[in-house]
Amino acid sequence: MQIATILNFLKNNKYKMTFFGNEQVEVRNYCSLNNLQNNSITWIKSKSNIMPQIEESLVNYEGILFVVGDEKLVNKRQNYIVVDNPKAVFFKILSHFFKIDYKTGISEDSVVETVQIGKNVFIGHHCYIHQEVEIAEGVRIENNVSIDAPCKIGKNTIIHSGVVIGTDGFGYYQEDGLNKKVPHFGGVIIGEDVEIGANTCIDRGTMDDTIISNNVKIDNLCHIGHNVFIAENSMLIAGSVLGGSCCIEKDSYIGMGGIVRNQIIIAENTMVGMGAVVTKTTEKNKVVAGVPAKALYDNI
Repeated sequence: MQIATILNFLKNNKYKMTFFGNEQVEVRNYCSLNNLQNNSITWIKSKSNIMPQIEESLVNYEGILFVVGDEKLVNKRQNYIVVDNPKAVFFKILSHFFKIDYKTGISEDSVVETVQIGKNVFIGHHCYIHQEVEIAEGVRIENNVSIDAPCKIGKNTIIHSGVVIGTDGFGYYQEDGLNKKVPHFGGVIIGEDVEIGANTCIDRGTMDDTIISNNVKIDNLCHIGHNVFIAENSMLIAGSVLGGSCCIEKDSYIGMGGIVRNQIIIAENTMVGMGAVVTKTTEKNKVVAGVPAKALYDNI
């Protein structure tokens, strides 16, 4: 396709942009900034992302289209689309013009006890799906996923390989000097457009449900305890641990290896730093970090 086709796509989607270069240049592929290829599209976050050798080598390539966020990155050697959010625009272009077609259907080697399955659902190999699971349309469940409790999964949610949903949480009481298990009767509710990373574990609720709201994004290897509530648009990065009955309010971000104590609240638009241990309820719109975590400054 020509660059003009990409520009028309962005105009139709009402992206504000400025273009520098030749609209007739052919774009045949995409590439990373560190592996430039002729007639490909890539993106640059900032000037600091360009190593001197990359900048010097641009003269050796033809037809590269860069999506950038600053006109200072533009030179006459190549083609540039300048937008406010180059990462978002670049991947929007790739999703549209280089779209991956995902298959649908249920793998024969999976055990699927529920019949409540919407349209265009995919369930991969060696999964187990409990009879009280409701799966909405467009859900994708990859290989070796276990959903072993009542669970509702909203539209277009993605559950990656090795995820375990619905096991009992860690709950015990003392009787006659022995630890006695607290039985779990709740389930898990997962909203729409949620993504759950590989080998993450989400416990079922004790009495009520563990809730993951719309557009929550969870990285690989996270642990979400029983009765946790995660509000919309929040993100958990790899290795995050949420203790039972804690609440993550909307638009919050838990950095790599962040730990949140049980029964506390991470207030709206909080950013928890890498490796932080949060032991007290936070104020909204703050960045917190450290062990124990303390508020550092406003999260703008």
